[in-house]
Amino acid sequence: MGGRRLLITGGSGYLGKALTHSASGHGYEVCATWLNNRPADCPGVNWERADLRKADELAALVSRVRPEVVIHTAYSQNDRPVTYDGTARLAGECSRLEPPPFFIFVSTDLVYDGGAGEYSEDDEPVPLLDYGRDKLDAERAVRLKLPGALVVRSSLMYGLESLPGHLRFATEKIAKGEECVFFTDEYRSPVLVNELAGAILALASLAHPGLLHLAGPDRVNRWWLGTHLLRAFGYPTDKVKPGSCRDQGLKRPPDCSLDSTRAEKLLGRRFTGAVEVLKEYDA
Repeated sequence: MGGRRLLITGGSGYLGKALTHSASGHGYEVCATWLNNRPADCPGVNWERADLRKADELAALVSRVRPEVVIHTAYSQNDRPVTYDGTARLAGECSRLEPPPFFIFVSTDLVYDGGAGEYSEDDEPVPLLDYGRDKLDAERAVRLKLPGALVVRSSLMYGLESLPGHLRFATEKIAKGEECVFFTDEYRSPVLVNELAGAILALASLAHPGLLHLAGPDRVNRWWLGTHLLRAFGYPTDKVKPGSCRDQGLKRPPDCSLDSTRAEKLLGRRFTGAVEVLKEYDA
């Protein structure tokens, strides 16, 4: 697959960076997009600024790059014009290429309402949050415009090389000497970002269409994950408190854990569990 033209949207994001570095190392001809902060130069990567809200900009990008593979990771939390409209717009532009590229859309476990947990690809998504609805609508737009596309749903991403974005609120509070709360009644299936990137690139090589879950095998709550990751990055946890989203009256999905058995069988690999990765950071 070396030398194929690969477009990665959201290349400056947490997953985008992992994909960009791995793809360039595997010989892809990589174009990666950014919006607000241009990343440092990376060997083998051409950086392009792109705004998913601007139709002309996207059309020009797709026409210029003419990608053979697209991995679409870019989104903006609670911003439907980016997460849904931008995705539909990008898929539409890609559908006009001849032949159209193999398109991978990175979605979320939050397309589920969290009432059951251990969701498989056969379970009906019923989003509870606006973000989940935007992502689910985007999934449907991609598959309508590009029937051969692959939608992958994942969970909270983490790694030990760089701080994941979902910890920023906690580290900012800790820096100010303030207390922060992680929920004990919200469960997810955290996944190592580099393993996720590797799985996505492997699926790009296979050009496997449809829907797959790509997440870690362990079902853990946000309190467990947050405290372990903070300790892994050297932060004190004396100001970090357990809490309940239900007690605070927040309408959040309680258990969006995913079953990734189907993807593991297809790829012939096992995702590493967070308990195994972070066991040395037990209190």
